[in-house]
Amino acid sequence: MCIRHGAKVKHKKCSSEGCTNLALNGGVCKRHGAKIKRCSFEGCENQARDGEVCMRHGAKEKRCSFEGCANQARARGVCKMHGAKVKLCSSEGCTK
Repeated sequence: MCIRHGAKVKHKKCSSEGCTNLALNGGVCKRHGAKIKRCSFEGCENQARDGEVCMRHGAKEKRCSFEGCANQARARGVCKMHGAKVKLCSSEGCTK
């Protein structure tokens, strides 16, 4: 079932009193002290992805392990086309 058809998505809320933002790490949101790793490349303010750099400065996306495929891996090292299972909505007629 997708969100549109009533699926419940569990997101942790910030533990700071009265705050309704989503918690990022340490149980708090960015406003209340969650630390977000930044790219270590000089002058770059993007969020670090893999290791200490952002996508622009060398973080690698995982690619499908199927020979000759350049799609992004979704699950178990393969893309959707080569067998990654993606949950679909169970509501009749929905294609999400």
